[in-house]
Amino acid sequence: SAKYWRIGGKWYDFTTFLDRHPGGSEVLLLSRDRFEDCTFVFEAHHHNYQKVRAIIRKYEVPEERVRKEGLRVRPKPNEQDPKRPAHQDKSLNSGEVVKLLDDNAFYSVLRRRVTDYLRKIGYPQGGPTLQCKCLFWANFTAWGLSWFGTWYTGRFLWAAGTGIVSAWLGAFGHNWCHQPNYKFWAYLSLDCVGFSSDGWYREHNLQHHMYTNTPWDNHFKGTDPFLITDPTVERNFLQRWILPYVNPVILMFGLYGNYIAHTVELLKGNEKFAVSKLLFPLQIGAMLKRWGLIKGAGLILTLNGFLGVYYFSVALMNHNAEHCMDVKVRNSSRDWAVAQLNSSADWGVQDSFLVAARWLWLNYHTVHHLFPLIDFSHHPAVQAILMDTCEEFGVHYRAGTAKNIYKEMVNSFASPLSLMQECVVYAGGL
Repeated sequence: SAKYWRIGGKWYDFTTFLDRHPGGSEVLLLSRDRFEDCTFVFEAHHHNYQKVRAIIRKYEVPEERVRKEGLRVRPKPNEQDPKRPAHQDKSLNSGEVVKLLDDNAFYSVLRRRVTDYLRKIGYPQGGPTLQCKCLFWANFTAWGLSWFGTWYTGRFLWAAGTGIVSAWLGAFGHNWCHQPNYKFWAYLSLDCVGFSSDGWYREHNLQHHMYTNTPWDNHFKGTDPFLITDPTVERNFLQRWILPYVNPVILMFGLYGNYIAHTVELLKGNEKFAVSKLLFPLQIGAMLKRWGLIKGAGLILTLNGFLGVYYFSVALMNHNAEHCMDVKVRNSSRDWAVAQLNSSADWGVQDSFLVAARWLWLNYHTVHHLFPLIDFSHHPAVQAILMDTCEEFGVHYRAGTAKNIYKEMVNSFASPLSLMQECVVYAGGL
């Protein structure tokens, strides 16, 4: 619908609620207009789900009214637009819709326990701790000083160090882009190092997090044609035998590919312009002007190369471990949270918040996917609740070592582990 939101098979009109939505109006409109259903984004972004379900009841509208005002129709398999093909799977083609979980479901129980914990420690919304805020500003200051040090000295060792500090800043940006109250901090983090906080807000939050490892996940084809992450398609000779094993060389240039992709979206009108978008080319220009084309380019390539290899290696490990590639298991998940557990990988279990910095805080990735609004300073405690709840419900919580998961990731690049199988985008919600 171009006007109404579908949640749990029912329709809602939030038009009068847009300006009062705590997360802002933009995310509400995006959740309605980018996909056919809003159930997953609604459930994942409200850990106090019972309260929020009660709030939205007064906005429900009859389905007859929605149909009378008109619904866009999903194209049938034989009616595809070759330029913009729509994903097809058995649940979509049969007209199945996502259902809300009952109070006894795994994810429902887990959310109630996490909500109780956050309320108990004085962070009911899951916002950042003082330690986290201080560490961010220390990181931001270190980034500014190290970048200036690179520009001023022209030393490649400074450039390498700045790349590492930039990866940490990008990790903070990944954290802030999920939290509406810290959107400006996301600009300071992501846009300063060459990412796009607006792009991440639109695509990462609403696509990757909701439909992980499916064709609706914007990361699903993000490294094509160099590193193939789709487990259902065959690889050619280069993709199977060479490119997976030189992935660090490819990831050295990942930041440039990311920036180009978001710039194309900007030119298409899909992304709004922000002044922070100019920071990346200005940094490149400043380095080239001071040190000339050859050395200046070398410094920039070193800085962004270290950032790219560090950040993207860890990020790709999150969803390309062996168990993440088992499409049959993911399709059969009993609820959305289990589908996320079957699509994400953790390591460094129960690392403290400070120790987890070495992994850019991405080693708690299942926690992050189940509770995207909760700040990563709470992830160690939430992970403990998750593990206890998994044991109680007989849900398999998978965690390994960073070394083993990295090996599995490289293998998944090379080998289609679920060849020719169908990814169900609504897995866990049917």
